[in-house]
Amino acid sequence: MKKKYITGNRIFMLLAIAYTCVLFILGCIACFFSYHQKKDEALSEINLTFQLMIQEYTDILDNFWQIYMPIFETGGNDFVRTTLTDYFIPRSNTALKPLEKRALTTALAQMMMRDDKIQWIALYSNDRAVNYILYQDGSNLSEIRPDFPYLAQLANNPKTMSVWGTKPVSDTAVTANTFAICGGIPYYMGSGNILVGYSVSPLEQICKNKIAALPSLNYRLTSNQQLLFDSSGSYEESGGCFPTETIQGLVHTHENQRLYVRSRVCGNNTSVVSYTVSWRELFFYAHSSTPLILLIVLFFYVISIILYSTMMKMITREVNIIRTGLVAIGENHLDYRIPMDFKQSGLPQIAESINLMTVRLKEHINRAYYYELRQKEAELSELQAKFNPHFLYNSLEMLCTRCYQYGDEETADLITQLAAIFRGFIGSQTFIPFQEELTYSKRYLTLFGARYGEKANIYFDIETELLQYGVIRNIFQPLIENYFVHGFDSQKEDNYILLRAKSLDEQTMLLTVEDNGYGMSDAEIEALNARFTEPVQLDTESYGLKNLHQRLSLFYGGNCGLKVVRHAEKGICIEMTLLKMTCAEYQKGKGEVSAML
Repeated sequence: MKKKYITGNRIFMLLAIAYTCVLFILGCIACFFSYHQKKDEALSEINLTFQLMIQEYTDILDNFWQIYMPIFETGGNDFVRTTLTDYFIPRSNTALKPLEKRALTTALAQMMMRDDKIQWIALYSNDRAVNYILYQDGSNLSEIRPDFPYLAQLANNPKTMSVWGTKPVSDTAVTANTFAICGGIPYYMGSGNILVGYSVSPLEQICKNKIAALPSLNYRLTSNQQLLFDSSGSYEESGGCFPTETIQGLVHTHENQRLYVRSRVCGNNTSVVSYTVSWRELFFYAHSSTPLILLIVLFFYVISIILYSTMMKMITREVNIIRTGLVAIGENHLDYRIPMDFKQSGLPQIAESINLMTVRLKEHINRAYYYELRQKEAELSELQAKFNPHFLYNSLEMLCTRCYQYGDEETADLITQLAAIFRGFIGSQTFIPFQEELTYSKRYLTLFGARYGEKANIYFDIETELLQYGVIRNIFQPLIENYFVHGFDSQKEDNYILLRAKSLDEQTMLLTVEDNGYGMSDAEIEALNARFTEPVQLDTESYGLKNLHQRLSLFYGGNCGLKVVRHAEKGICIEMTLLKMTCAEYQKGKGEVSAML
């Protein structure tokens, strides 16, 4: 028992460990997918802003070309081209006259109307002592002051289109951070540059909806290592190195930081849009749902333990009820019944089976005890009858010899049969082979056949398979005697009695005794069957039909016994239902019952 208990505990521990591992694995899988989903959602939102920045910058470049290219075309806006030509091929090195200022203001305003993102347009020529700039309001044409941030770059007179970094440019009222796109002038229009300033406000508007949990997220727009836009708002010259090609992934900085970086070349081949975010922040943001998942897993684990403990207590309590009942039954309290109010599935059926087993066990013990008492009474009667059996046998043999001497062989045979019957009654066991019981019955029938001659016909219909089983002694004798005493019609020549035995199923067989005698009415048959269940009076009914029925019921059980039915040919049929049991099985069962008593 201890070994089984240890094995059971080990199995429980293995199941508990397996359940914990499964929960842990499921939690890890949930955290893994949650992490990747959260990270993908964050990167999708970041990349959407990234794409909008690229689109916005591409639109700015496209709009600049729509402003800049018409000055190279003939048949276009001749007023703008003529005005710019007059500006870059000056007739004098003096400031513009009022009419010239007005014409130049109109030309620049027409150029500015093509894109509302333009903050200012500046014209610069080395051939002029004074150069001019028009701000977004378009009301005033102002002279470029010496502190104009792009003045040094303009002095180099670049010949190709280029993008310059963001610098603060002030008009009369406000100062705004703008980046500039510079374009050269065709040789036939003179010498100089057109510089267009663009506000970074549209880019700031795009980047304003940043993820609060990622404060390190920063978008940048650069061109030729010049900073055009920084979402952090810092445009100070830092001398830092910006991406110059398309990259994506983790980058280790000189400060031993891990950054997730993505950059892409866009617009012209020198412009790059990029963003960086701390990998630590992105990692913890992606794992923001992990504590909740782990808490849920822990909750289910605790609930499972509580439910398991509760169920085990309920099962243990109900199993203890069955165990207590078994102990009581084992102590020979066969009237004890296990209660049936169980909540666990299967336990009511077990309890019902145990109760039924107890009932049957009590029936078997009572039957064995009662039958043993009857057997003792029979043995006592048998002892009384054995006062001098040798005298009886010697007397019958003497009579048999005298009959042979006088030539009465028929009488001698009858005396021999009678002696054999007496010997069987006195010395036979309680449970005998079926073949032996048939032999006794044939001898008994021989005596009646001698009395009635050919008026009594005797038939047997026995299945050979049933001869291997045993029956209790003298089951046919009371029925044969009952027929010849109450049913035999001496006026008829065709009287018969048929002893039949057939198998009903794997456990039972049916023995019948049929006759065509006087018979009985239905009411008499019903009354006779009813009397079979009444108690037997040992001093008056020892060898009647009721006695035989009681013997069969006690020995084989309540479902076995005697039954009288009407026969089709006027007579009656007496049926006996018996269990199939060999003599060896009987001796083995008898030994077990004796040990139990």
